[in-house]
Amino acid sequence: MAHLSALEPDQDQTQPVVELRIQATLDQLSILRALAATVAIQENFDLDAIADIKLAMDEICTHLIVRAAPDSVLVCRFVFTPPHLHVSVSTTTTEYEDSSQRSFGWHILTELTDSISLDQEENLGGVGYITTMKFTKALSGRL
Repeated sequence: MAHLSALEPDQDQTQPVVELRIQATLDQLSILRALAATVAIQENFDLDAIADIKLAMDEICTHLIVRAAPDSVLVCRFVFTPPHLHVSVSTTTTEYEDSSQRSFGWHILTELTDSISLDQEENLGGVGYITTMKFTKALSGRL
């Protein structure tokens, strides 16, 4: 059996989790942006932070989707632990990332979010890599 920890349902019951599994295709971006905005609104983020969260989701999801293996699923998780929103997006990608942290998109993500990370693990028993990008955003005035 393949080790797909990044794509398995979150079993942590200590915090409420919003999770969406969706086909990793560019035509799903509007749904992903809308979900990010809805979660941010629900947690009382201001309009500027909501815009930042939507843009960060768009950049991360686009980055992962264009690198996704055929027929991959994109898994998006949102966890709010006051005062931070933690977002994780995972999918199976075809190639190992070696320079994304020097890209223009990465620079934009560091400006939009409070923290950003990219993790990869070999997809044991499958093709490619389980690639996960995570970011956090704090409510205004709180870090």
